[in-house]
Amino acid sequence: MPLYHNGLMMFQKYAAKYNPTVIGQRFTDVRDVALARAQAGLNAVDTVRSLVRDYLDQKGVTGGLRATYIGFALELWRMTERQGGAASDKIAQGLIQKYKLAFGLDEALLTDIANAIIVKVTATP
Repeated sequence: MPLYHNGLMMFQKYAAKYNPTVIGQRFTDVRDVALARAQAGLNAVDTVRSLVRDYLDQKGVTGGLRATYIGFALELWRMTERQGGAASDKIAQGLIQKYKLAFGLDEALLTDIANAIIVKVTATP
């Protein structure tokens, strides 16, 4: 018969598992690796935002729609970061439809942004 964990049992495991001294040492050990990864990720996010902002400026998109287009670009980048080829294309097609139908964004603009993100951001090492 399986043993189902209740809230008290989960809390007791959490309290025993996450000893501040042990966790602190682990954070210290991986600090340099974590900082390098964070910097790379934040640089990629900045690249995506800059790319989309410049494109939206050229197309005359203003107001709150800008944030939604940037949100699309960031979601696409996040989802295709580890994918390539046909997988990235399918993900992009699905997200284009999502943002077109749910938020009423222009499909042509979404397609242009997707093409730029997949080519310029995910192709970089």
